[in-house]
Amino acid sequence: MSDKKEFDVEKGLARLEEINNQLSTGDVALGDAMKLYKEGMELAAKCKESIEGVKQEIEVVNATDAN
Repeated sequence: MSDKKEFDVEKGLARLEEINNQLSTGDVALGDAMKLYKEGMELAAKCKESIEGVKQEIEVVNATDAN
């Protein structure tokens, strides 16, 4: 088992939605908007990475079950 804390995709997606809502209002200062954008891009990458990992695990399980 890894010592690294596992990324929570559901929480990541919820935070992405919050960021999107904040940026959509147009009431965010430019500096804050840039910070939110950067956070959103990092979260999106982590979500994608996590989902791809699960997809690979499913493919392995399916391949194992097919044999």
